[in-house]
Amino acid sequence: MKKQKTFLILGAILVGIGIGILLWNFLGPVLAKGVFYYQVDGNKANLFLLKNSKSEQIFSLPAREANLGDYRPPRYSYVSHDRKKLIYFNKTGEVPLGNLSKDLQIVRIVFEPILVNLKEGQEKKINQPIDSASLVFSPDDNQIAWIKQIEEATFQQIEASGKKRELWVSKTDGSEAKLLFSFDEHVVLLATWSGDYIYFQGFRDVNSRSMGRINVKTQKVEYLIPRNCDETLASCENIQFSLSGRKFLYEIYNKKDGRDVTELYLGDFEKKEFLEILTTDQISDRLWLEDGEKFFYTEQETVRKEGGGSEVKETVHLVDIKNQTDDKLYSGSYISQLTFDGGRYLYFLEKGSEEGNIFDLIRLDIRNKNSKTILTENYNKILLLQ
Repeated sequence: MKKQKTFLILGAILVGIGIGILLWNFLGPVLAKGVFYYQVDGNKANLFLLKNSKSEQIFSLPAREANLGDYRPPRYSYVSHDRKKLIYFNKTGEVPLGNLSKDLQIVRIVFEPILVNLKEGQEKKINQPIDSASLVFSPDDNQIAWIKQIEEATFQQIEASGKKRELWVSKTDGSEAKLLFSFDEHVVLLATWSGDYIYFQGFRDVNSRSMGRINVKTQKVEYLIPRNCDETLASCENIQFSLSGRKFLYEIYNKKDGRDVTELYLGDFEKKEFLEILTTDQISDRLWLEDGEKFFYTEQETVRKEGGGSEVKETVHLVDIKNQTDDKLYSGSYISQLTFDGGRYLYFLEKGSEEGNIFDLIRLDIRNKNSKTILTENYNKILLLQ
Protein backbone atom coordinates (compact mmCIF):
# COMPACT_ATOMS: atom_id res chain seq x y z
CA MET A 1 0.00 0.00 0.00
CA LYS A 2 2.84 2.34 0.90
CA LYS A 3 4.57 1.48 -2.39
CA GLN A 4 1.36 2.16 -4.35
CA LYS A 5 0.93 5.52 -2.58
CA THR A 6 4.51 6.45 -3.46
CA PHE A 7 3.85 5.67 -7.14
CA LEU A 8 0.69 7.80 -7.02
CA ILE A 9 2.62 10.72 -5.55
CA LEU A 10 5.37 10.36 -8.16
CA GLY A 11 2.73 10.16 -10.86
CA ALA A 12 1.07 13.33 -9.59
CA ILE A 13 4.44 15.11 -9.53
CA LEU A 14 5.23 14.03 -13.08
CA VAL A 15 1.78 15.13 -14.26
CA GLY A 16 2.33 18.45 -12.51
CA ILE A 17 5.71 18.85 -14.17
CA GLY A 18 4.15 17.98 -17.53
CA ILE A 19 1.39 20.55 -17.09
CA GLY A 20 3.98 23.09 -15.99
CA ILE A 21 6.04 22.46 -19.09
CA LEU A 22 2.97 22.81 -21.29
CA LEU A 23 1.97 26.06 -19.59
CA TRP A 24 5.54 27.34 -19.94
CA ASN A 25 5.59 26.47 -23.63
CA PHE A 26 2.23 28.07 -24.34
CA LEU A 27 2.22 30.99 -21.91
CA GLY A 28 5.87 31.65 -21.22
CA PRO A 29 8.54 31.78 -23.89
CA VAL A 30 6.31 31.71 -26.97
CA LEU A 31 7.09 35.35 -27.69
CA ALA A 32 10.78 34.74 -27.01
CA LYS A 33 11.08 32.65 -30.16
CA GLY A 34 11.32 34.18 -33.60
CA VAL A 35 11.54 37.85 -34.53
CA PHE A 36 9.05 40.70 -34.50
CA TYR A 37 8.28 42.92 -37.44
CA TYR A 38 5.86 45.71 -38.34
CA GLN A 39 3.82 45.69 -41.53
CA VAL A 40 1.73 48.73 -42.39
CA ASP A 41 -1.86 48.28 -43.55
CA GLY A 42 -3.56 51.59 -44.22
CA ASN A 43 -3.02 53.78 -41.15
CA LYS A 44 -2.29 50.80 -38.89
CA ALA A 45 1.04 49.15 -38.13
CA ASN A 46 0.45 45.47 -37.42
CA LEU A 47 3.03 43.74 -35.23
CA PHE A 48 3.81 40.17 -36.28
CA LEU A 49 5.85 37.41 -34.69
CA LEU A 50 7.76 35.47 -37.33
CA LYS A 51 8.80 31.95 -36.32
CA ASN A 52 10.56 29.99 -39.06
CA SER A 53 8.25 30.71 -42.02
CA LYS A 54 5.01 31.42 -40.19
CA SER A 55 3.82 34.88 -39.19
CA GLU A 56 1.32 35.50 -36.41
CA GLN A 57 -0.20 38.92 -35.80
CA ILE A 58 0.33 39.92 -32.18
CA PHE A 59 -0.87 43.50 -31.95
CA SER A 60 -2.03 46.50 -33.98
CA LEU A 61 -1.09 50.10 -33.28
CA PRO A 62 -1.21 53.49 -35.05
CA ALA A 63 1.17 53.87 -37.97
CA ARG A 64 3.36 56.96 -38.22
CA GLU A 65 2.26 59.51 -40.81
CA ALA A 66 5.59 60.55 -42.36
CA ASN A 67 3.88 62.68 -44.99
CA LEU A 68 0.25 63.40 -45.78
CA GLY A 69 -1.32 59.98 -46.39
CA ASP A 70 2.07 58.23 -46.24
CA TYR A 71 1.95 55.86 -43.26
CA ARG A 72 4.98 53.99 -41.96
CA PRO A 73 5.97 51.84 -38.96
CA PRO A 74 6.74 53.57 -35.66
CA ARG A 75 10.22 55.04 -35.80
CA TYR A 76 11.22 53.93 -32.29
CA SER A 77 10.24 50.66 -30.63
CA TYR A 78 11.88 48.71 -27.79
CA VAL A 79 11.21 45.08 -26.88
CA SER A 80 11.95 43.64 -23.43
CA HIS A 81 14.39 40.75 -23.03
CA ASP A 82 11.57 38.31 -22.23
CA ARG A 83 9.68 39.57 -25.32
CA LYS A 84 6.53 40.21 -23.28
CA LYS A 85 6.66 44.01 -23.24
CA LEU A 86 6.97 46.58 -26.01
CA ILE A 87 7.45 50.33 -25.71
CA TYR A 88 6.77 52.32 -28.84
CA PHE A 89 6.65 56.06 -29.45
CA ASN A 90 3.52 57.44 -31.05
CA LYS A 91 3.92 60.65 -33.04
CA THR A 92 1.57 63.33 -31.69
CA GLY A 93 2.72 66.46 -33.48
CA GLU A 94 5.46 68.70 -34.85
CA VAL A 95 6.95 71.90 -33.45
CA PRO A 96 8.53 74.35 -35.97
CA LEU A 97 12.05 75.40 -34.97
CA GLY A 98 13.08 77.60 -37.87
CA ASN A 99 14.18 77.47 -41.50
CA LEU A 100 17.41 76.16 -42.97
CA SER A 101 16.45 77.68 -46.30
CA LYS A 102 13.44 79.13 -48.07
CA ASP A 103 11.97 75.70 -48.74
CA LEU A 104 13.39 73.67 -45.83
CA GLN A 105 11.97 74.03 -42.34
CA ILE A 106 13.36 72.43 -39.16
CA VAL A 107 10.75 70.75 -36.96
CA ARG A 108 10.89 68.80 -33.72
CA ILE A 109 8.76 65.66 -33.74
CA VAL A 110 6.71 65.21 -30.59
CA PHE A 111 6.23 61.63 -29.38
CA GLU A 112 4.43 59.97 -26.48
CA PRO A 113 5.72 56.64 -25.10
CA ILE A 114 3.26 53.73 -24.94
CA LEU A 115 3.81 50.50 -22.98
CA VAL A 116 2.25 47.38 -24.53
CA ASN A 117 1.68 44.10 -22.71
CA LEU A 118 2.15 41.71 -25.63
CA LYS A 119 0.67 38.74 -23.80
CA GLU A 120 -2.57 40.53 -22.95
CA GLY A 121 -2.67 43.06 -25.78
CA GLN A 122 -3.07 46.03 -23.45
CA GLU A 123 -1.66 49.54 -23.90
CA LYS A 124 -0.73 52.10 -21.26
CA LYS A 125 0.62 55.60 -21.78
CA ILE A 126 3.89 56.33 -19.97
CA ASN A 127 3.60 59.78 -18.42
CA GLN A 128 7.27 60.68 -18.58
CA PRO A 129 9.23 63.00 -20.95
CA ILE A 130 11.35 60.23 -22.48
CA ASP A 131 13.73 60.87 -25.36
CA SER A 132 12.41 58.51 -28.03
CA ALA A 133 15.92 57.61 -29.25
CA SER A 134 17.31 56.52 -25.90
CA LEU A 135 15.69 53.79 -23.76
CA VAL A 136 16.80 50.38 -22.45
CA PHE A 137 15.19 47.67 -20.32
CA SER A 138 16.81 46.42 -17.12
CA PRO A 139 18.11 42.82 -17.14
CA ASP A 140 14.99 41.60 -15.29
CA ASP A 141 12.64 43.75 -17.46
CA ASN A 142 11.06 45.35 -14.39
CA GLN A 143 12.65 48.76 -14.99
CA ILE A 144 13.66 51.03 -17.84
CA ALA A 145 16.45 53.58 -18.10
CA TRP A 146 15.93 56.60 -20.31
CA ILE A 147 17.24 60.03 -21.23
CA LYS A 148 14.89 62.91 -20.43
CA GLN A 149 13.49 64.71 -23.46
CA ILE A 150 14.39 68.39 -23.91
CA GLU A 151 12.89 70.99 -26.23
CA GLU A 152 16.20 72.04 -27.78
CA ALA A 153 16.92 70.19 -31.04
CA THR A 154 20.44 71.24 -32.11
CA PHE A 155 23.86 71.18 -30.46
CA GLN A 156 23.91 74.99 -30.57
CA GLN A 157 20.52 75.30 -28.85
CA ILE A 158 21.49 72.82 -26.12
CA GLU A 159 24.79 74.64 -25.58
CA ALA A 160 23.01 77.98 -25.28
CA SER A 161 20.42 76.63 -22.85
CA GLY A 162 23.04 75.14 -20.52
CA LYS A 163 20.84 72.11 -19.93
CA LYS A 164 22.26 68.76 -18.88
CA ARG A 165 21.16 65.47 -20.42
CA GLU A 166 19.61 63.54 -17.57
CA LEU A 167 19.56 59.77 -17.16
CA TRP A 168 16.47 58.52 -15.31
CA VAL A 169 15.39 55.08 -14.07
CA SER A 170 11.78 54.03 -13.48
CA LYS A 171 9.39 51.11 -13.52
CA THR A 172 8.44 50.03 -17.04
CA ASP A 173 5.20 52.04 -16.77
CA GLY A 174 7.14 55.19 -15.83
CA SER A 175 6.28 55.13 -12.14
CA GLU A 176 8.81 55.56 -9.31
CA ALA A 177 11.10 57.58 -11.57
CA LYS A 178 14.37 58.86 -10.13
CA LEU A 179 17.30 60.83 -11.53
CA LEU A 180 20.45 58.71 -11.84
CA PHE A 181 22.99 61.03 -13.48
CA SER A 182 23.42 64.30 -15.42
CA PHE A 183 25.77 64.19 -18.42
CA ASP A 184 27.90 66.97 -19.91
CA GLU A 185 27.31 65.50 -23.38
CA HIS A 186 24.60 67.21 -25.44
CA VAL A 187 23.24 63.91 -26.78
CA VAL A 188 23.35 60.54 -25.00
CA LEU A 189 22.32 57.27 -26.62
CA LEU A 190 21.82 54.32 -24.29
CA ALA A 191 23.05 51.01 -25.72
CA THR A 192 22.25 48.27 -23.20
CA TRP A 193 21.68 47.61 -19.50
CA SER A 194 23.65 44.58 -18.34
CA GLY A 195 24.25 43.64 -14.72
CA ASP A 196 24.95 46.81 -12.73
CA TYR A 197 25.99 48.81 -15.79
CA ILE A 198 24.25 50.90 -18.42
CA TYR A 199 26.43 51.34 -21.50
CA PHE A 200 26.11 54.46 -23.65
CA GLN A 201 27.53 56.70 -26.35
CA GLY A 202 27.68 60.46 -25.99
CA PHE A 203 27.93 63.36 -28.43
CA ARG A 204 29.33 66.74 -27.39
CA ASP A 205 29.04 68.01 -30.96
CA VAL A 206 29.26 66.61 -34.48
CA ASN A 207 33.00 65.91 -34.24
CA SER A 208 33.35 65.00 -30.57
CA ARG A 209 31.95 61.81 -29.09
CA SER A 210 32.38 59.59 -26.05
CA MET A 211 31.60 56.07 -24.92
CA GLY A 212 31.29 54.62 -21.45
CA ARG A 213 29.17 52.98 -18.80
CA ILE A 214 27.52 54.02 -15.55
CA ASN A 215 27.12 51.84 -12.48
CA VAL A 216 23.44 52.06 -11.49
CA LYS A 217 24.28 51.39 -7.82
CA THR A 218 27.19 53.78 -7.32
CA GLN A 219 26.33 56.31 -10.09
CA LYS A 220 30.01 56.20 -11.07
CA VAL A 221 30.71 56.79 -14.76
CA GLU A 222 33.63 55.13 -16.54
CA TYR A 223 34.75 56.39 -19.94
CA LEU A 224 36.89 54.49 -22.44
CA ILE A 225 39.03 55.54 -25.41
CA PRO A 226 39.67 52.49 -27.64
CA ARG A 227 43.03 51.83 -29.25
CA ASN A 228 43.85 53.96 -32.31
CA CYS A 229 41.06 56.40 -31.45
CA ASP A 230 41.75 60.01 -30.50
CA GLU A 231 40.27 61.62 -27.38
CA THR A 232 37.23 62.91 -29.27
CA LEU A 233 36.65 59.48 -30.90
CA ALA A 234 36.37 61.34 -34.20
CA SER A 235 38.50 58.67 -35.89
CA CYS A 236 36.29 55.83 -34.62
CA GLU A 237 33.03 55.08 -36.40
CA ASN A 238 29.99 52.88 -35.86
CA ILE A 239 30.63 51.80 -32.28
CA GLN A 240 28.33 48.89 -31.47
CA PHE A 241 28.04 47.21 -28.07
CA SER A 242 27.29 43.52 -27.64
CA LEU A 243 24.16 42.54 -25.68
CA SER A 244 26.26 42.25 -22.53
CA GLY A 245 27.86 45.65 -23.21
CA ARG A 246 31.28 44.36 -22.27
CA LYS A 247 32.44 43.79 -25.85
CA PHE A 248 32.04 46.22 -28.69
CA LEU A 249 32.96 46.68 -32.33
CA TYR A 250 34.28 49.86 -33.89
CA GLU A 251 35.63 50.91 -37.28
CA ILE A 252 38.59 52.99 -38.34
CA TYR A 253 38.81 54.21 -41.92
CA ASN A 254 42.26 54.05 -43.46
CA LYS A 255 44.14 53.80 -46.73
CA LYS A 256 45.99 50.68 -47.78
CA ASP A 257 47.74 50.16 -51.10
CA GLY A 258 46.19 53.36 -52.41
CA ARG A 259 42.58 52.38 -51.64
CA ASP A 260 40.15 53.20 -48.87
CA VAL A 261 39.64 50.36 -46.40
CA THR A 262 37.72 49.78 -43.19
CA GLU A 263 39.56 48.26 -40.23
CA LEU A 264 37.18 46.51 -37.86
CA TYR A 265 38.28 46.28 -34.21
CA LEU A 266 36.97 44.32 -31.24
CA GLY A 267 37.13 46.02 -27.84
CA ASP A 268 36.68 44.57 -24.36
CA PHE A 269 35.48 47.05 -21.75
CA GLU A 270 36.59 44.93 -18.79
CA LYS A 271 40.03 43.86 -19.98
CA LYS A 272 40.75 47.09 -21.88
CA GLU A 273 41.93 44.92 -24.78
CA PHE A 274 41.56 45.85 -28.45
CA LEU A 275 42.03 43.52 -31.38
CA GLU A 276 41.92 44.21 -35.11
CA ILE A 277 39.63 41.56 -36.53
CA LEU A 278 39.57 42.20 -40.25
CA THR A 279 40.20 44.73 -43.00
CA THR A 280 37.78 45.08 -45.87
CA ASP A 281 36.68 47.54 -48.54
CA GLN A 282 33.32 48.42 -47.06
CA ILE A 283 31.31 47.15 -44.10
CA SER A 284 27.62 47.93 -43.97
CA ASP A 285 25.32 46.39 -41.34
CA ARG A 286 26.56 44.49 -38.29
CA LEU A 287 24.73 42.37 -35.72
CA TRP A 288 25.96 40.65 -32.57
CA LEU A 289 24.87 37.15 -31.62
CA GLU A 290 23.69 36.62 -28.07
CA ASP A 291 26.89 34.95 -26.85
CA GLY A 292 29.06 37.94 -27.72
CA GLU A 293 31.55 35.67 -29.44
CA LYS A 294 30.10 35.89 -32.93
CA PHE A 295 28.64 38.58 -35.13
CA PHE A 296 27.22 39.07 -38.61
CA TYR A 297 28.26 41.80 -41.01
CA THR A 298 27.54 42.68 -44.62
CA GLU A 299 30.32 43.60 -47.03
CA GLN A 300 29.57 45.86 -49.97
CA GLU A 301 31.20 45.66 -53.38
CA THR A 302 30.54 47.61 -56.55
CA VAL A 303 30.64 45.32 -59.61
CA ARG A 304 30.32 46.07 -63.30
CA LYS A 305 27.22 44.87 -65.12
CA GLU A 306 27.25 43.26 -68.53
CA GLY A 307 26.45 45.86 -71.12
CA GLY A 308 27.75 48.71 -68.97
CA GLY A 309 26.96 50.31 -65.67
CA SER A 310 27.51 48.93 -62.20
CA GLU A 311 25.59 47.57 -59.24
CA VAL A 312 26.15 47.08 -55.52
CA LYS A 313 26.58 43.51 -54.32
CA GLU A 314 26.49 42.60 -50.65
CA THR A 315 27.70 39.50 -48.87
CA VAL A 316 26.54 38.41 -45.42
CA HIS A 317 29.39 37.09 -43.24
CA LEU A 318 29.42 35.29 -39.91
CA VAL A 319 32.54 35.89 -37.83
CA ASP A 320 33.52 33.51 -35.02
CA ILE A 321 35.92 35.52 -32.86
CA LYS A 322 37.16 32.64 -30.73
CA ASN A 323 37.88 30.32 -33.64
CA GLN A 324 39.02 33.18 -35.91
CA THR A 325 36.78 32.23 -38.83
CA ASP A 326 34.93 34.41 -41.34
CA ASP A 327 32.24 32.45 -43.16
CA LYS A 328 30.35 33.80 -46.18
CA LEU A 329 26.68 32.93 -45.80
CA TYR A 330 24.77 34.78 -48.52
CA SER A 331 25.26 37.12 -51.48
CA GLY A 332 22.65 39.60 -52.68
CA SER A 333 22.06 43.31 -53.10
CA TYR A 334 20.81 46.16 -50.90
CA ILE A 335 20.62 44.02 -47.76
CA SER A 336 19.45 45.72 -44.56
CA GLN A 337 17.79 45.22 -41.17
CA LEU A 338 19.73 42.13 -40.08
CA THR A 339 17.77 40.41 -37.27
CA PHE A 340 18.62 37.11 -35.59
CA ASP A 341 16.07 34.81 -33.91
CA GLY A 342 18.56 33.52 -31.35
CA GLY A 343 18.54 30.03 -32.88
CA ARG A 344 19.49 29.25 -36.45
CA TYR A 345 17.72 31.82 -38.64
CA LEU A 346 18.88 35.25 -39.76
CA TYR A 347 16.23 37.54 -41.25
CA PHE A 348 16.81 40.61 -43.40
CA LEU A 349 15.39 42.72 -46.22
CA GLU A 350 16.82 42.52 -49.73
CA LYS A 351 16.01 44.46 -52.89
CA GLY A 352 13.60 42.40 -54.97
CA SER A 353 13.54 41.92 -58.70
CA GLU A 354 10.79 44.50 -59.14
CA GLU A 355 11.45 48.19 -59.70
CA GLY A 356 11.02 50.80 -56.99
CA ASN A 357 11.06 50.22 -53.23
CA ILE A 358 9.92 46.60 -53.37
CA PHE A 359 11.97 44.38 -51.04
CA ASP A 360 11.89 40.72 -50.01
CA LEU A 361 11.93 39.56 -46.41
CA ILE A 362 14.48 36.74 -46.43
CA ARG A 363 15.00 33.93 -43.92
CA LEU A 364 18.53 32.52 -43.98
CA ASP A 365 19.41 29.23 -42.29
CA ILE A 366 22.92 29.87 -40.96
CA ARG A 367 23.63 26.14 -40.63
CA ASN A 368 23.04 25.03 -44.23
CA LYS A 369 22.97 28.53 -45.85
CA ASN A 370 19.57 27.89 -47.44
CA SER A 371 17.40 30.98 -47.92
CA LYS A 372 13.67 31.49 -48.33
CA THR A 373 11.54 34.52 -49.22
CA ILE A 374 8.89 35.06 -46.54
CA LEU A 375 7.07 38.03 -48.09
CA THR A 376 7.51 40.89 -50.53
CA GLU A 377 6.63 44.43 -49.47
CA ASN A 378 7.34 48.12 -49.97
CA TYR A 379 10.48 48.95 -47.99
CA ASN A 380 8.76 51.83 -46.22
CA LYS A 381 5.92 49.61 -45.02
CA ILE A 382 7.92 46.98 -43.14
CA LEU A 383 10.35 47.12 -40.23
CA LEU A 384 12.15 44.32 -38.37
CA LEU A 385 12.63 44.82 -34.64
CA GLN A 386 16.01 43.96 -33.14
